[in-house]
Amino acid sequence: MDADMHKILMALLTATISIYLSSGASAGYYSGKGVIANCGSNATYDNGWCAGYLGSWADGDIDMVRRKACIPSDTSIGTLKKVLMDYAEAHPQDVEAMGGGELLQKAFSRKWPADSTDDTVSEIYRKTC
Repeated sequence: MDADMHKILMALLTATISIYLSSGASAGYYSGKGVIANCGSNATYDNGWCAGYLGSWADGDIDMVRRKACIPSDTSIGTLKKVLMDYAEAHPQDVEAMGGGELLQKAFSRKWPADSTDDTVSEIYRKTC
C-alpha cells in the first residue's frame, strides 16, 4: 500500500469514527435536570422551549401518554408546566436521576392517574379516563 492510499484510508477511518461518536452523543434525550432548568427559567427562549417540549411530548403520542396518565384533553401548557414543576420540587431526586420524558410521565401519572392501562383500542380506553 502506497503512502497516498494509506492517508486516504486513515482519513476515511477517522471520519467514520467521528461520525459514529458524534451521532451517539447527539442521539441522547433531554435530562430531567435540563428540562426543569429550561421550564424554570424566566428567559423568553427557555419558556418557549419548555412549552414546545411539553406540548410536543403530550401531543406527539397522546395515546401513549394516556396509558399511564389520563391527561384531560383541555389541559393547557401552563397547567402541564405547573404539574411538572410541582412534582420536581417535591421529588428533586427524580429530577437528578431521570430523563425528561420519564420525569414528565411520573409527574403526569401522579396528577392524573389512569384507571386502566389496557388500551388496545384508543377510543375505548379514552372512555375509561
